[in-house]
Amino acid sequence: MSKPLIGISLSFNDKDRIYQSGETYIESVRKAGGIPILLPHSPEDAQALALRCDGLLISGGPDIDPSLFGEQPVPKLGSICPERDASEYALLQAFLAVGKPILGICRGMQILNAFCGGTLYQDLGSQYTEAPVQKHVQEAPRWFTSHEVTVVQGTKLSAMLQAEKIGVNSYHHQAVKDIAPGFTITATAHDGVIEAIEKLDHAFCVGIQWHPECMFALNTPFDNLFTAFVNACHE
Repeated sequence: MSKPLIGISLSFNDKDRIYQSGETYIESVRKAGGIPILLPHSPEDAQALALRCDGLLISGGPDIDPSLFGEQPVPKLGSICPERDASEYALLQAFLAVGKPILGICRGMQILNAFCGGTLYQDLGSQYTEAPVQKHVQEAPRWFTSHEVTVVQGTKLSAMLQAEKIGVNSYHHQAVKDIAPGFTITATAHDGVIEAIEKLDHAFCVGIQWHPECMFALNTPFDNLFTAFVNACHE
């Protein structure tokens, strides 16, 4: 059986004009049996990429332009990359149209939700009022689990992780606010912040807020997530 080709979206350093990807995304895909393909920003090629690649991993990165979900920027909005937003929107449209597997990590979950009609908290610290917000930007090694999430049972995520509660790492100040139509919440933090979503009418369209790829060198339940994603890409 040939290994599936997994497209991975990239960050872009505008100052130095350099595309960037963490080694951890690449190695997580390789460990799970896929071949990572790094995708530069090229909206015009999105349909061709969706036909050639077997799955799409939308990686973490900078904040998302709030105009994409109908809002004006708040004072604590961070840096944005309009070219990346446009490229990932085109990729999501193309991959969803052909029904191929999608995994969104951190920013990847957020832009998946925004593209499909949901909204975001531009800044949890100043906008989240449902409960006292916990620390979501850890000051610890990236492989370290800083807080727990509760996993909704009966979901694709629970089948992959085989856990009701699991420790995760955390590096975000934006988060899903209103989930997009057709999606369901699959994990939440103790303060109620949404930590994972999945599309109900899609074989594999999953978004997670934490960074499981940072633990690729360890043996954790998150290996099962990447294995399930790559296996879905086989199909």
